[in-house]
Amino acid sequence: MNLFLLFLTLCLAPFAAASSDRPNILIIIADDLGIGDVGFSGGRDFPTPNIDSLARDGATFAAGYTTAPVCSPSRAGYLTGRYQQRFGHEFNPATGNVRQEGLPLSETLLPALLRHAGYHTAIVGKWHLGTEPGFEPLARGFDEQPLGFLGGARAYLGDIRGPGRTLLKDGRPTTATGYLTDQLGDEAAAFIRRRAQEKQSWFLWMAFNASHTPMDTTPETLARVPASVFAERRSLAAMTLSLDDNVGKLLRTLEDTGQAGRTLVVFSSDNGGAKESHASNRHLRGAKGSTFEGGIRTPLALRWPGLARPGTLISAPTNTLDIAATAVAAATGTVPENWDGRDLAPALAGKATPDSSRPLFWRMGGRWAVRAGDWKLVGDGASPLLINLREDPSESIDLSAKHPEKRRELEALYRVWEQTLAPPLWDDPQRPARRAERTVRPIVLTVSGAVALAALLMGARLLRARRLISGDPPPDS
Repeated sequence: MNLFLLFLTLCLAPFAAASSDRPNILIIIADDLGIGDVGFSGGRDFPTPNIDSLARDGATFAAGYTTAPVCSPSRAGYLTGRYQQRFGHEFNPATGNVRQEGLPLSETLLPALLRHAGYHTAIVGKWHLGTEPGFEPLARGFDEQPLGFLGGARAYLGDIRGPGRTLLKDGRPTTATGYLTDQLGDEAAAFIRRRAQEKQSWFLWMAFNASHTPMDTTPETLARVPASVFAERRSLAAMTLSLDDNVGKLLRTLEDTGQAGRTLVVFSSDNGGAKESHASNRHLRGAKGSTFEGGIRTPLALRWPGLARPGTLISAPTNTLDIAATAVAAATGTVPENWDGRDLAPALAGKATPDSSRPLFWRMGGRWAVRAGDWKLVGDGASPLLINLREDPSESIDLSAKHPEKRRELEALYRVWEQTLAPPLWDDPQRPARRAERTVRPIVLTVSGAVALAALLMGARLLRARRLISGDPPPDS
C-alpha cells in the first residue's frame, strides 16, 4: 500500500464503518451516443423509455459535457475526477500491448477511493484505459470484473478474441454467449442482485460499448425500429434500443431487490455522437473527435432518490468531473483537493445554484476549447472562433471581430489552464490519418489512373465491410 492509500485508509475509516448508510452508486456510460439518440435530450425518431425515466425521476443537465471528444481520455478524466491532460492522458492509447499506454499509475481512481471508504467496487463492460499488467481494472481499485474487455471496441456477436477484445471475467478469458449488450446487462443485474444480500454499499461502473462500431444488431431488435428511421441510421437505432432495454433491466433489478431508493444512478455518453455510426448530435456542430459542441456534449441524467427532486433541471454547464466529485462526496463526505469537479449535491437538493461562469476546458492535440458562461472560444480549425452559445448554439457565427476583448479574455483563461498540463504521454494513434486529411491536394488523373483509383477505393470499401462483418473494428478514433 503506498503512502497516499495509507493516508486514505486512516482518513476514511469512519466512513468505511458506516458504508451501508451511504448510497450505492451506479454510473452507466454509453459509447459514442449523441444528444439526439435518447429521448430526454431531444431524440425523437425511436423510443428510449428506460433511459428517459432517469431524467423524469431525477435531474437533467441543459449543458452536459464530457472532458474529451474521444473515448479513452474522457474515461480517464471521469474516473480520476481531474482533467486528464494534467497527467498526460490526452489521446486514445494504441490497441494491444504495443507500449505502456494506459491511465498513468500515478493516479488514484474513483473506485480506489470508494473502496477505501468501505464500498465494494465492480466494473462491467469496456475499459480502454490500458491493457498491460498493472493497468487493468482489478489493479486500479475494482474488487471484481463480472464481465468486460480491455480495449476500445469489439464485436457484439461471436466469441471474438485478440488484444483488448477478449471477454474477461475477473481478468481471466471467458466466452461470449449471445449479443454482447445483453450479456453485459445480465452480468450487471446479477451483480446488483448479489449485493442486495450484503450490508456493504457498492459502486458499479457500467460501461456499455453501445453504440460504438461495429454496427452489430439482432434481427429481433432491428424489427422493432420504427419504419420512419432512415436506412443508414437503423442499425444505430436497434443498438440503442438494446442499450435502453438493458438500462431498464438494471433499474428493475434495483426495484426488485429493494435498492432503488438508496442508489444514485447516472447516465451519460463518453463523447459526442460519431458520424460513422450515424449518431445524432441534433443541431450541434461537429461530432466525435471535435471540440465543437457535437464532439463534447453528452446526454446527462442523474437519479438520486431523497435528494434530487423529479424534473430538476441544472442549467449551468456541467461535466463528468462534477459527477465524479458528487459520487466521491456522497461516499466520503469530501472531494479531494486536487480534483477539478464540484459536488452537485447542494444544487440537486435545491439549496444552491451552480456558478454558470465557471470555465470548462478541452484539449486534444491541436483541437481545444474553453467555455465560460455563454461564451466559448474554439480552436478546432485554422483560426479560433468566438461563439455565444445562448444566441448561436450551432456555433455558426464567429464574433471575434465584434467582441475582441471577450476573445482575449477567453484565450487568456485557456493559456493559464494550459500551463498546468503535462505533455501527452503518447502520440495520437489517428495522427497520420488526420495529417493526411489536412494535406490533400487536387490532382489530375488520366483515364487509366482514374480506373486504378476506383479499384483502390472499392478495395478499401470491401476491406471495411469485411472488418465490420468479422467483428474486427478499426482502431478507436
